[in-house]
Amino acid sequence: MTCSLLLAMSGCGDDQGSGADGGGDAVCGNGALEAGEQCDDGNTADGDGCDGQCVLEGCGDHCDVCSPLADVTDLIGSNELFFGYAVLGTDLSLPDCGTLETAKELYLSLTPDFDGELVLSTVHPTTRVDTVIEVRGGSCDGTALGCVDGAAGTTTGARITIPVQAGQHYVALVETSDDSAGVFALSVHEPGVCEGIGAVEDITADLLTGRQFVADTLASTATMRGSCSAATDSNPEALLTFTAPRSGVLVATTAHPNTNFDTLLYVREGVPGGDRYCDSPEVEAACDNDGAPGSNAALLRFDVQAGRPYSLFVDGGSADGRGQATVSLGYTATSPALASLQGCDHLGIVDQFAFFVEAGQAVYTTVDTVDTNTAADTRMRISNPDGSELHEADDDIACTYPPPAYSCPEYSFTAATSGLYYAEVYVGSTENCFDHNLVNYELTVTLDGQQADLIAIRDQ
Repeated sequence: MTCSLLLAMSGCGDDQGSGADGGGDAVCGNGALEAGEQCDDGNTADGDGCDGQCVLEGCGDHCDVCSPLADVTDLIGSNELFFGYAVLGTDLSLPDCGTLETAKELYLSLTPDFDGELVLSTVHPTTRVDTVIEVRGGSCDGTALGCVDGAAGTTTGARITIPVQAGQHYVALVETSDDSAGVFALSVHEPGVCEGIGAVEDITADLLTGRQFVADTLASTATMRGSCSAATDSNPEALLTFTAPRSGVLVATTAHPNTNFDTLLYVREGVPGGDRYCDSPEVEAACDNDGAPGSNAALLRFDVQAGRPYSLFVDGGSADGRGQATVSLGYTATSPALASLQGCDHLGIVDQFAFFVEAGQAVYTTVDTVDTNTAADTRMRISNPDGSELHEADDDIACTYPPPAYSCPEYSFTAATSGLYYAEVYVGSTENCFDHNLVNYELTVTLDGQQADLIAIRDQ
């Protein structure tokens, strides 16, 4: 995860001498505070609080005049953070809350381009000191619109939500309880699906049932961008939350004929609505835009642990990317895949796997038994990307175990269209099984002679 490092530099400190001579290997203007430097704001310009020799600039007779140290407008919903250093602040005014009466403040400006609410938060692992956030209208000495003392909560960071208007200027004041070593990370975003506002659905009960999930971003809100989103992305997101039923690698994709816009997927680990969950970009586990073969659909693979909560964000992958997306979600598998039917029930117990095929590829599929004690007469149904049946295979070849008692399905075809195809495995209508409680089998799918990657989307 790459986070922008913005060094907050004060333009209102005591007059400084020429104490920084850039000694050693220090390079002024590289954004890193090195030996011999009083500051380094990433440039060598004068007049911005840190001069061209990386010496803090004094404010002379104007130390009672406050000016914002940085503008954080571009960070709104950006999946990036502002890192502030209290030692570079100044003690000019008191916020309306908190007990840090002599603490230095850092002033940050922002100008939202929307009407609504805005969340500012220092809740982050980097923030290890108590913080106070106050937001003022117009300027540093403007009217306070809200104030929050993080010391009153369960974490050291503070979190505030304020109403904002498009084009209006706001200034955030941030104090810490340690003027010499206090460091904070600030995130800024609109409240939305991350906080449970908009199109949010818990799909835990429907995982591995074969259900495909329809996510409508037009009926939702924008919260923040994934790490692979464009910097200008302001598309709304839909959210699918779930608890992982078992550990492994999950695969999510929007490849489906009913997906009507360019999609992007990213996943976060944690409980929706939690401070750290919404405010710390580090909780993102993976992000993908246009990763599905033969299409601009998203294809996301990510590790999960059994019993842990996860949230899958369905977002637009390009400007004005919004609409309805059909999402398939399951565990990764590789052909030949060993699997089991937990019973001998022709209609009631069905496994389903999905696999990507590009138009013109030669596809071979078959199901075989793996041992005598769990062998059965199996069938296989192959479906097109739109879900329509392509072929039902039955009694095509002799099974490996225990011949000649059972027959197994086999089918070959050339794909007419690109997309996600499906293979269902179940026992035949006669329910001829050696063990009526367990049927072990092996599913093989090859594409142009190469073993295919599979997604187990129904596993009973």
